[in-house]
Amino acid sequence: MKKIILTGFIALSLLFSTTSCDNDDDHESVINASELPASASAFVTTYFPGVNYQIIKKQNQADADGSIYDVYLTNGFEIDFDANGNWVDIDGNHQAIPAELIPEKIQTYITVNYPNQFVIAIDNEKTFIEIDLSNNLELIFDTQGNFVRIDH
Repeated sequence: MKKIILTGFIALSLLFSTTSCDNDDDHESVINASELPASASAFVTTYFPGVNYQIIKKQNQADADGSIYDVYLTNGFEIDFDANGNWVDIDGNHQAIPAELIPEKIQTYITVNYPNQFVIAIDNEKTFIEIDLSNNLELIFDTQGNFVRIDH
């Protein structure tokens, strides 16, 4: 009787473990640059001229931040766009984000308070903007560019 129960338990455990594993690759696909929304392509061309696409992934459903397209550039930058081609976040992988992409009020705050630092990532969330500085400090601003807090 113990063998039957143990065998049943092992079989159920194997069944649950194999069906609970979800492959993320089923939720995204690699696409060509021509399949990006025109505004996303224009953004890359404008702010990263001469840089090539390394890989572009399109997700079947949006992330919590609204991003659908994950664009990886050959210079190490990753840019996430929503379904309309608006950028949601930009990660420079420890490289400076182009200054013209940072709201002026936020750039002024950083220049005054962190003069030796530069922005390496920017997250444009629905209710706030998160900035990562080159010293790994994360700053939170409201959508109008007012400093809110340092994120820990």
